[in-house]
Amino acid sequence: MNLSKVKYLKYSIVALVIVLVGVMATATCVENVKGTPFVAEHVYGTWWWFVMLWAMLSATGAAYILKSGMQKRLPVFLLHVSFLVILAGALTTFLTSERGSVHLREGETVTAFMKADSTMADLGFELELKNFSVEYYPGTDSPMDYVSQVEADSTPLDISMNNIGRYRGCRFTQAGYDNDMKGTRLGVLYDPWGIALTYTGYALLLISMILVLCSKASQLRFWYRKSLGGNAMKLAVFLTFLCAPLSAGATPRPVDDDVSDAFGNIAVLYGGRVCPVSTVANDFVTKLSGKAGWNGYGSMQIFAGWTFRPSDWEREPMILIKDKVARKVLGINGKWASYDDFWNSLNVYKLKTPLEKAYKEGDAAMVKHLRDADEKFNIIRMFYNGELLRMFPYTSPDGKMTWVAPGQKDIDLMLPEKEWNFVRRSMDYLTESVQAGNDNARALQIIDKIVDYQRLRASAVMPSAWRLRCETIYGYLNSMRWPVMLYLTLSLLLAICFSLGMADGRDRLAGYAIIGTMLVHLTILLALRWIVSGHVPLSSGFETMQFLAWSILLFTLLVLNKFPIIMGFAPLLASFAMLVAMIGSGSPRITPLMPVLQSPLLSVHVMVIMFSYALFALMMLIGVQGLVMHWKGDAVREESFAALSHTLLYPAVFLLTVGIFVGAVWANVSWGCYWSWDPKEVWALITMFVYMAPLHSTSLKSFRKPTFFHVYCIVAFLSVLMTYFGVNFFLGGMHSYA
Repeated sequence: MNLSKVKYLKYSIVALVIVLVGVMATATCVENVKGTPFVAEHVYGTWWWFVMLWAMLSATGAAYILKSGMQKRLPVFLLHVSFLVILAGALTTFLTSERGSVHLREGETVTAFMKADSTMADLGFELELKNFSVEYYPGTDSPMDYVSQVEADSTPLDISMNNIGRYRGCRFTQAGYDNDMKGTRLGVLYDPWGIALTYTGYALLLISMILVLCSKASQLRFWYRKSLGGNAMKLAVFLTFLCAPLSAGATPRPVDDDVSDAFGNIAVLYGGRVCPVSTVANDFVTKLSGKAGWNGYGSMQIFAGWTFRPSDWEREPMILIKDKVARKVLGINGKWASYDDFWNSLNVYKLKTPLEKAYKEGDAAMVKHLRDADEKFNIIRMFYNGELLRMFPYTSPDGKMTWVAPGQKDIDLMLPEKEWNFVRRSMDYLTESVQAGNDNARALQIIDKIVDYQRLRASAVMPSAWRLRCETIYGYLNSMRWPVMLYLTLSLLLAICFSLGMADGRDRLAGYAIIGTMLVHLTILLALRWIVSGHVPLSSGFETMQFLAWSILLFTLLVLNKFPIIMGFAPLLASFAMLVAMIGSGSPRITPLMPVLQSPLLSVHVMVIMFSYALFALMMLIGVQGLVMHWKGDAVREESFAALSHTLLYPAVFLLTVGIFVGAVWANVSWGCYWSWDPKEVWALITMFVYMAPLHSTSLKSFRKPTFFHVYCIVAFLSVLMTYFGVNFFLGGMHSYA
């Protein structure tokens, strides 16, 4: 009778989890159509059914823990209890907390705040704003932090992003500010019990996961020993080194390499930060031609040509026009246009009239056809207006620093006449020297004087010469696309040979060479980006995809001796991650971090989650290979592959779980709320549920069948893709920047 009750409880838990996953997935789609307030009111905030679903899952889970005798296995018991404690903390927050906001103006005192339901509640003390300020990155106009200095019953509180103010159980977060900088809006949270209980659950969860990983009696040890039985399998490595001839020369006269390289090291204010001209050059050329080079020239050679010999480059067909309608309007054959192609015989911009007509008539299709070409034209116009070369730092009498472009006339600089002439005319002198064709020494001398001037007038904010050089090297390495395509080709050949059994063990060193080369390449890129940006490179889609590739390769080297079968999959997966980063996973441009992202918890949160995604991706590829073995009738190797995936499952799920709850702590520190049902959070939770199911293979026997488990790993990876890509592209939310 007891066994039948346990079985009933087990299937009840499965049913409840499936229902919850379905509800949450549907809610994220409804939110995209109806908006966040709608799902907050009708789904996540409903006591009578959504909260009850969680309560039923908790109660059923607690009963199953007691009835199944789980308390005899302490690590597993603590692991499950920790989730009950976390859910209890969430319920306590739901029942006892109060949330709202308060608007303060300098010199005004308030004693109440507005709750989420638009009613007013008493604070129990007086709150007064003494000062609000925006702190900027040195020498730029990019916000670094928003700081509200308030007093609560004469007790001073400094409230900013990632720094919560606390007084009498209330927690205040920076939520907004007035345009005149004389007022601020603070988030208010009163949660005396829920946060402490939830954090207790987090701590218990971490301890229990460590105990499970270390326990000799856990299922992890069983699958680990079983996966080692497949080491007799031969590995695949097949290398083909490809050589590509360099492109032939081009028509425009090149600027001397010494001059263009020196010019590339001049600092400018660009993208909200101080960086070398070489970074501007990479962006300029990439936006025009789709890659950081053209017809055998590098980006710095091209940019120097546009700067010092513009007439040569205005007639070069280096501007990529993708849309056929735009090509027709410009009157070009093929996909390449020159700057001259944008003008008619009367020197009128060809896209001006059709664009104005399209906007006036609301012709969205025509606007879409012409927009990309128009944006590229405007990039060149910005260049000619000097907006890309703001290279002269100027500190106004009020102490605010701005950066001035050569010859800029819309600003009144209070400078001595000699210095003012240098700011206005130095680039003219440099251009004359370059155009003379035989006066490189004078050109280099002028560049040195510009650099010396920058160091003199902006010593506090200027990056070091070494850091600027690192950025130049990074820009050059990161702009090269051929290594990624080479890695992808070699990895694909490796995977094919591995699957077909064409390789033997003698090629193993070659496999190490591929993985090692890719890992060194990515390590250099990530290290240089870290040096240049000043923060761990984990804050954008581009950075996280590169880190994902790095994680896969590092993990592969660490476990390759024990699990050599991974050699057939890991390089291919890492290559695809690098390809995604290269062609479309966010912008590669380095920009100052948003204030809310300036937290060490961000790096930990993203790092552990990306490691978990790397393991899930490996499991997916192993699942594909496992099905190949099934179709070949090789049951031994199919089972060995399944055992390996089971082994990877434990650290993958635990890393994802840690990442989710570190993110919750980060959110609590930044916004005063550790869970907001954002689509990214919801889908991360769904992914955790999806991959937790096979961890219970002892009770859910289907997961012990290799074929079923391989299929499940392949299908389950769709939840990872939805969490990382789908939310960003289709659902949005506060995490869509990643």
